[in-house]
Amino acid sequence: MTATFMLDSDQLDAFPVGIAELLATYSDLVPTTASLRAFEEHHRFAKVLLIDRGEGDPTGLASIADVEKLALKVGELRGWFERKQAAGIEYLTAYSDRSTLPAIDAALKGLHPWHWVATLDGTVVIDPLPALRRPAVVQCFTSAMLGIHCDGSLRFNDRWNA
Repeated sequence: MTATFMLDSDQLDAFPVGIAELLATYSDLVPTTASLRAFEEHHRFAKVLLIDRGEGDPTGLASIADVEKLALKVGELRGWFERKQAAGIEYLTAYSDRSTLPAIDAALKGLHPWHWVATLDGTVVIDPLPALRRPAVVQCFTSAMLGIHCDGSLRFNDRWNA
């Protein structure tokens, strides 16, 4: 296992080039497939991932469901995951904080989602999950810690978005 560094931001121009192997941003900020391809070309050494926060997914390519107070709700997840699976989207992931994990697991029972958990306090071990193996990704660095308008995560599962 090798930890991979990932950045996420709500500003497309905030991502430094060549710093992270994975970049994630909100799907509603990417209005067309052409604009996604241009962003990917600009960051050609990173894989770009899209997060659906419930404000639209114009390309239909979001693979991460943002489950937070002002985003998607746990009750919306099953339908979201089933639609995305039917569309052939891979690596379907629920992004949430630690406290929401049990509700997400209950809502998605049998669908086997990946998890991206936000701690934003430097914590990388999420009890009771196996240390440095699950969840697939932990968002543990704030923009203040990094000094850029991006949060930072570590991917611990090499199979997630491989």
